[in-house]
Amino acid sequence: MKLLLSILFLGLISLQIQAQNDYSHSLAGIEWVKIESGTPIKIVAHGQNNLLIKVNNMEKASEKAKGLKLVGSGGTDNTGAGFFVTKEGSNLIVKNIRKRENEGATLYLPSNMNMTVKGSGIYSQISISGFTGEIEASTEVLGDIKITDVTGPITANSSTGNVDVIFAKVKQSSPISISTATGDVDVSLPGSTPADISLSSTMGEIYTNFDLNIPDKNGLKAVSSQKVQGIINKGGVNIQLNSATGNIYLRKQ
Repeated sequence: MKLLLSILFLGLISLQIQAQNDYSHSLAGIEWVKIESGTPIKIVAHGQNNLLIKVNNMEKASEKAKGLKLVGSGGTDNTGAGFFVTKEGSNLIVKNIRKRENEGATLYLPSNMNMTVKGSGIYSQISISGFTGEIEASTEVLGDIKITDVTGPITANSSTGNVDVIFAKVKQSSPISISTATGDVDVSLPGSTPADISLSSTMGEIYTNFDLNIPDKNGLKAVSSQKVQGIINKGGVNIQLNSATGNIYLRKQ
């Protein structure tokens, strides 16, 4: 019985410490949230009109740092969660200034929020899920980008890493561009999506289970192992998938 009570007590203390590291900010009047992180980061949709930051495994500062604030190139920690957050007009700027990859963070935003997510570190993996707003995502050095259950528009680019995107549906309002210099691009679309498709890989292969209607030019089909252009479901939004050295996978859900 004493052992059980001890376990419950330690669990309660752990939850209290975790809650102290969480941070919330209203999104009233905010049109874009602009996020930058030098370590892996996860962004998930929730049903509230606020930014919620939850940190995992955040190491306690040393006794020498008592009374001091964490600072980095992105600013000074003004959240208690290792982030710098400030409002600039209709934009909310969110910068992760922690450097330890094991100190994961999950950011929660309303599903219709527009966002820019920039991975600025040596390894900056990005995961985004559940949004209907516009998404711009990029990694500067090394890092995969995974985006799921979204509608677009999306612009995603990785310098060195794979880019995987799964669409719940595809908005027809703006073009979609997904690319990587070194890595694969893997995109899944609902089978009924109307789109004009451009698939390009300089050194890799191109695969799809869509029936691409490849337009004729002077009675000839334009077919290349490096670039394929076609139409699905009578055409619609422009979708460009590019990889310099990896493969392209376009999947019909």
